Amino acid sequence: MKARLRTKVWWPRCDKSAENIVKACKGCTLVSTPCSPNPMKRRELPAGPWIDIAIDLMGPLPNGDHLFVVVDYYSRYKEVKICRKITSTEIVEKLKEIFSRLGNPTSITADNGRQFISEEFKSFLTERNITLFNTVPYWPQQNGEVERQNRDILKRLKISTAENKDWKESLLDYLTMYNSTPHSVTGRTPSELFQ
Repeated sequence: MKARLRTKVWWPRCDKSAENIVKACKGCTLVSTPCSPNPMKRRELPAGPWIDIAIDLMGPLPNGDHLFVVVDYYSRYKEVKICRKITSTEIVEKLKEIFSRLGNPTSITADNGRQFISEEFKSFLTERNITLFNTVPYWPQQNGEVERQNRDILKRLKISTAENKDWKESLLDYLTMYNSTPHSVTGRTPSELFQ
């Protein structure tokens, strides 16, 4: 609008006047992008590993599979499980397998996917004395740690597809590399901090 206005007329503070007209226009504000939200309060770092974890589902992938991503907030250690079905039963089974090796965390943060708000899922967590924190609907940034990890995993999958490699092998290679590479802030690997 400002560029078009400048081709016809000009006056001092022309751009500012145009901005004020748009801000006052009801139709313009209706279709414009919303204002950026207030910055969220940073999550406190847990006292140790496997106290607070985040979970999320990624997918579907082109072959129909989904990835179940689990991230420890303290160490940034992550596990990824491949799921064909994304029912609460399937998620509970994956968590049972992970918890059998790593123990039960104190709390889990998850979005509002139907798998994570079902009675079966809540009952499983209650039996194990695990607190569930659901994020605000349509606000994935609240579970930012796992969403950030999802982006990295997605990049790795795109690379493996572009290079015609087996994506499952590439995913395992990525997890090995990620969990054994020192973090820029801590100077230690996620596996080392986790153990």
